[in-house]
Amino acid sequence: MAKNTFRQPERVVKQQQQRRRLRLAYGLNRLIGLDRLFGEDTTWPIRNIDRILWITFLIIVYIGLNHNAERLVRRIQRANRQADELRSEATVLKADFMKSGKQSELSKRVEALGLVMTDSQRPPHKIIVKIDEQH
Repeated sequence: MAKNTFRQPERVVKQQQQRRRLRLAYGLNRLIGLDRLFGEDTTWPIRNIDRILWITFLIIVYIGLNHNAERLVRRIQRANRQADELRSEATVLKADFMKSGKQSELSKRVEALGLVMTDSQRPPHKIIVKIDEQH
C-alpha cells in the first residue's frame, strides 16, 4: 500500500525554487563579483542575473544576425554587378558575331587572303516569273 505523505503548499515550492535561483545567482556573484560594481546593499543585479544574461545573449544573437544579413546583401550586389557585366559582354560578342557574318565583312576578310568574291561586285538581280510561263 502507498505511504501517505503531506503535500507541500505552493508557497513552499515557490520558496524552494527561489532559493535554487538565488543559489545560482550568488554563485555567479562570487565568481564575477557584481557586488563590487553595485555595492553590497544592492541585490538587484544578483537576483536578476538570469534575465540580464538572457537579454545579453539575445542582443549578441541580434547583432550576429544583422552582420550576416549585411554580408548577404553585399554578396547579392556583387553577383548582380557581375551578371550585368557578363550580360553586356555577351551582347557585344553577339553583335560582333552577327556583323562578322555579313557578306561585306566576309569579302573584306577574303580579299586579305587574295581571293575575290564576284558576287559582291555586282548588285543582286531580280528573277521575274510570268504567270503564263509557269506551266
